[in-house]
Amino acid sequence: MRLAGKVAIVTGASRGLGESVARAYAREGAKVVVAARTEEVKDPRLPGTIHETVGRIRAEGGEALAVRCNVADADDCRALVEQTLAAFGRVDILVNNAAVQPPGGFSDMLARHWDLEVKVNLNGPLYLTQAVWEPMKRQGGGAILNISSGAADAARDGRAGHYGVLKVALELMTAGLAAEGKPFGIAVNALKPKGAVDTPGLRFAWAARGAAIPAMMPGPDDFAEAAVIVATAQPATFSGHDITDEDAIAVWGRGGVIGPVERQERSAVGG
Repeated sequence: MRLAGKVAIVTGASRGLGESVARAYAREGAKVVVAARTEEVKDPRLPGTIHETVGRIRAEGGEALAVRCNVADADDCRALVEQTLAAFGRVDILVNNAAVQPPGGFSDMLARHWDLEVKVNLNGPLYLTQAVWEPMKRQGGGAILNISSGAADAARDGRAGHYGVLKVALELMTAGLAAEGKPFGIAVNALKPKGAVDTPGLRFAWAARGAAIPAMMPGPDDFAEAAVIVATAQPATFSGHDITDEDAIAVWGRGGVIGPVERQERSAVGG
């Protein structure tokens, strides 16, 4: 019950990493707002809906609310937070997980795909962060997790694709928001998988690029555990960092929380 009494919004929670994080938060005692665009399955390669995720949470004894939200739309983002406050009275955790990965490279991707990727992967986290900022300030703090990717590391190493470049921008925005949030008790961090995680979205994106899908990939359980750990951060203990799920578990342990005693260990995880 590491998140007992907390209220969390998780975007992109109809499937994949978002669903796993939402369910993990509920198991740890949080009330969870499950947000995404998908209310019904339209492509069997992308199964899952916000209502199915809520159903699974409730079946496991948790409390959840499904809210349709297009994070590329600032009005939708504000409405999502307003519905959360109306239902639960507060918002303690925001997980900016929703993302898209259009096909093509910089030189040949469609303009509409680039516009969509910027709106969802960069503007969306900003819109939602702005929407939760004042409620978090009023209640004395909160935790924001921006979900990044190993593609950001590849971009920094000179293997820059458009998805990775925007994840680098997200990580840099995370650092800036952390500085702004410190006086108000708002911790802002970026969390990313150490490697590929088997999700419907990843399989769909790789198939769209014609890439071979590995025969064996880990599931999302470790990532969800790391997301619980990082959600316990406060500005005085851990904020403004990008960290992998593997490193978070290595430093704080399964079932762990981020406390001030670990401050000296941050150098071991980078970011």
